[in-house]
Amino acid sequence: MEYWETKINQLVVETENQPKTFVRSFTTKPTRNLAERSGRVFGLIEIESTDQKIPALIDLIIEGIKDHYYHQTNLKTEPKPAGINEKFEAALKKTNLTIASFLENQQISLELEKINLVIALVHNQELYFTVVGNASLILFYNIARNNYRIINVLETTHSPTATPDPLKLFSQIISGRMKPRDILFLSTANILDYFSLERIKNIVTDQLPAEGIAELKKLLANSKTKENFGALILELEKMSVPTQKTVNIQTFDYRRAASKDSIKELIRTEKETEKLLTPSILPEIKKYAGSFKAALQNYLSKVKSGGTTFYQKNKSRSFLRSVKSQRKDLSYVPESPRQVSEYSEKAQDKAVIRPNLNLQLGKKVYQTGKISAASLQKISFLIKSVIKKIIASIGRLGFWHRLLILLEKIFGQLAFRFKKMPRSSQVLLTITIILTVLFSASVIGLMIKNRREGKIEQLTQAIVEAENKKNEAAASLIYRDEGQARRQLIEAKNLLANLKPFSQSQADQILILTLAIEEELQKLRHFIEIAEPIQVVNFANLDSQATIANLLAISGKNIYTQNYNNQSLYKANLNTRVLAGIFSPDANTGNFTLTTALNDNELVFLNDSKSAFVLEPNTDTLKTVTINISDNANIVDITSYNNRLYLLDSANNQIYRYSKTAGGYGNVGNWITEEGLNLNNAKSLTVDGSIYILKTDGQIIKLQNGRQVDFQVTVIDPVLIMPTKIKTTDNSNFLYILDPANKRLVVLDKEGNLINQYISEKFDNLKDFIVLEAEKEIFLLNGSAIFGIPAEHLK
Repeated sequence: MEYWETKINQLVVETENQPKTFVRSFTTKPTRNLAERSGRVFGLIEIESTDQKIPALIDLIIEGIKDHYYHQTNLKTEPKPAGINEKFEAALKKTNLTIASFLENQQISLELEKINLVIALVHNQELYFTVVGNASLILFYNIARNNYRIINVLETTHSPTATPDPLKLFSQIISGRMKPRDILFLSTANILDYFSLERIKNIVTDQLPAEGIAELKKLLANSKTKENFGALILELEKMSVPTQKTVNIQTFDYRRAASKDSIKELIRTEKETEKLLTPSILPEIKKYAGSFKAALQNYLSKVKSGGTTFYQKNKSRSFLRSVKSQRKDLSYVPESPRQVSEYSEKAQDKAVIRPNLNLQLGKKVYQTGKISAASLQKISFLIKSVIKKIIASIGRLGFWHRLLILLEKIFGQLAFRFKKMPRSSQVLLTITIILTVLFSASVIGLMIKNRREGKIEQLTQAIVEAENKKNEAAASLIYRDEGQARRQLIEAKNLLANLKPFSQSQADQILILTLAIEEELQKLRHFIEIAEPIQVVNFANLDSQATIANLLAISGKNIYTQNYNNQSLYKANLNTRVLAGIFSPDANTGNFTLTTALNDNELVFLNDSKSAFVLEPNTDTLKTVTINISDNANIVDITSYNNRLYLLDSANNQIYRYSKTAGGYGNVGNWITEEGLNLNNAKSLTVDGSIYILKTDGQIIKLQNGRQVDFQVTVIDPVLIMPTKIKTTDNSNFLYILDPANKRLVVLDKEGNLINQYISEKFDNLKDFIVLEAEKEIFLLNGSAIFGIPAEHLK
């Protein structure tokens, strides 16, 4: 028996910034029997309104349609609906009255022109639907296997949209027919403002509908639009249910059937018991032993019945010559039966002729095993030929050549010994070898089966564990613990990534769960994607061959960096975007590697020789200053706080604090007092009263009064890969981390929680950055250009 199964996938994307539109999709889930009789109702509703009673109205419409259609109670004066179409129409009429009554009782002020909905019914291959307002109903009609034609159902049916009436909200029904592999796409009209029908077709038809709807939802969620969306995808699949055999009750012999069933049950119980006691080997032994026994009896009977009279002299001589050819030590050929008898007795005494050679010419019976001997001789010759061909094909391969010769010799000896064995021993040995092979194959098969079942069980448990972690992440979000939710989702994703499914259904299950987890992770990443960041200035305009240093310093509205080609300082005004070069012939600057703003009037630069320079922005004067740094120090970063300089020394696990003196910076002191603190892979530091140190593995440690304090950073997804800079100020509530490998700037609060991640494909060579929180702007040095982006987390 066959029936049509309806598969419906839904999506609804809602944004918090758009409370004026309510979007809801729904689908009923009747039992299979009810679906075969009455079909399946589904729909999409979009209402533009600010009234908070609209969700209740939507619930009323959905529940009203379901109740009136599947649980119709006709009055005696009403005719009973004759078919599916009339039944659906009657349900819509009753729902019209329910909606009008609700609007009147609740006194809802609703503009009916802002109602957009589609209510549909699918029964087998028939489709019935009613449309109110503006909606999209597209059929992807399957022409060939992977070829679809786009059909706009509403345009094709030439169905004008009627003006909504509270008493006749559903005024017309349109019917059509679908076939297998067709896909119906139902959506709010605004989706077509963002995607063409061709792209939607590719998304929906190039993969499973569940995957297509998930991808479409992801694209809409990432579009950063301020609209709500809804869509459904419907497809039909023909299913079959095996029919049950019926019997003729009148002619059925219950006693005989019961007897047969008892015997069958007894045989089945015996077989199951044998399998339980000896896993799969005893039935195999019985089966093959019976086959060999029958074959052996058949062979012996043919040999006995095939004994014929051999008085022909030429045949006897021919046979004896064959014996002589096999035994070269025979000196003559017997010519008569008497000579044959005498020769046989002598040969038996000398063990020349095999014991199983039995000539009984006087009785006219010939039993020598000649057929088996010839067969064995052919088999032996065949084996030798194959081995010789293998040796010839391999050629002179040294060890392998000798090994093959040795194997040929061994198998030759085994074949010779096998020939000398009695017939019964040969049969017994053959059976033993075959049974041993069968037993080994059975044991190995059982081991493989158990191992496979164990792996399937492990895979199932891993999928269940991943599902549980996903649910735990949802529970964590209830308590606004995004860090824990992110950690659980990442663990679930990693579990699924390492699984190797054994079937397509398992692969589909893993894929769907992975897509769902990725969707939740995408929400928790807080990406702000900058497709086209604004280029403020490009220092290559001053020097097309410029090699810009990995540093930025700011004073007022001027940003400073250095060109390594000529060791000049470059200045860019953020307001006027005017570029200028500063060159001091009196100062041998070298290449600047680190910089910090001590105050509004002093910028400190440190070069690759650990020499310090001060720039006065008002006069663009660069001069050398004294700062004492030990030769064995490895200074990886510099910052300032409260008119003091802080230098991070990764080689000596120390932070040096300098105070300003008349001749430069002195009164150096070791700021870290905790012993055993490892800063070998420290990369950057920033100060706001406490000190935050960023390591190359992405770890952030917090220090107060020279000692490390507890500071837990939330899980960042993707993880930090070789971050280079960390910055903050005492007036800021945020920590900023530059991660060039992932083309992003990460923003954390000072509790370690992830706030935002600014990403762009244009960030392909990030070097440094500056955040102006008062202006809500961020400037990033990328290659030789400076990009400006808005600080969305400050708005």
